[in-house]
Amino acid sequence: MKTAENKPESVDEAVHLCKQSKEEIAGKALFSQKDKTAFLSALIFSAGSLLIHGGNVSLTISTQNEALPKTVRALSECVAGRSCRMTAKGKTQEILIENALPLLTRCKVLDTTGGTVTVCDRIAPELIGEQSTAVAYVRGAYLGAGSLSAGKYHLEFSFGKRTLAEDFAALLHRFEVSAKVAVRAGRAVVYTKDSGSIGDCLALMGANVSALKFHSLLVTRQMSEHLNRQQNCDMHNIDKQVDTGLKQCVRLKELDTSTLSPPLRAAAEARLAHPDYSYEQLGALLGISKSGAKNRLRRLCALVAETEIQGGTENGF
Repeated sequence: MKTAENKPESVDEAVHLCKQSKEEIAGKALFSQKDKTAFLSALIFSAGSLLIHGGNVSLTISTQNEALPKTVRALSECVAGRSCRMTAKGKTQEILIENALPLLTRCKVLDTTGGTVTVCDRIAPELIGEQSTAVAYVRGAYLGAGSLSAGKYHLEFSFGKRTLAEDFAALLHRFEVSAKVAVRAGRAVVYTKDSGSIGDCLALMGANVSALKFHSLLVTRQMSEHLNRQQNCDMHNIDKQVDTGLKQCVRLKELDTSTLSPPLRAAAEARLAHPDYSYEQLGALLGISKSGAKNRLRRLCALVAETEIQGGTENGF
């Protein structure tokens, strides 16, 4: 939750998958009163701003999700009988709920026990005690101030207080979604960069179409990275192959091929004619195996070395 002087963090529409997943989640029905209360509580804590005028408390929520205002209106009337007023500024819609104290109390955002009003700094355990209410809370936090980037595999939820973020991270851990907490620009952020956890969290929130698309992007990227590594490996092998062939040609030119046996002479002539060929290609050209071609060239190199020794040199191949 933000104070009145801080503007809510807007959804990054540059990330198409983020927008699509939020639209998908906003369209999911919440059936029980407990689920609706948990959803609203997370939404208020992540994206709400309180305006206090005398004894009146108003709540504002800003969003770029076109479906969310309708959802908030229905839920606030159901949970606390509060009506909403909406205004639009460009792509952003602002939801205003006046006389929101009953709603904020039921959502465990404000505590009015003891005759005083205080802002809660923890997630009330009774809001997330059941499976469905816990999932509803995660949905509300994502629609409030969540963001997703498929480019860098980054999913995060933003809160005004670190204690809330720590409770929320623990909630995600209940569903085996790995998450860490960090403070950024005065906001407490719960985030994960683990692609598996991101996909699981999307599925948990009911964004099944987006989860499938995310996994598809993940598989495509992994395949592309594998092909790039394979290509780099192939290029390295080709460079090594050509380098070996050129070195062999330099040495074989020192031999008098007329003194060689027909098999060795054919191998020498094949290498000199095709310095870029692999042993397998040379073998196919000579009608022998890869190991046979490699063995003949090894023997030729040995002959060059023997010739250099007899000639008084000490160079090795």
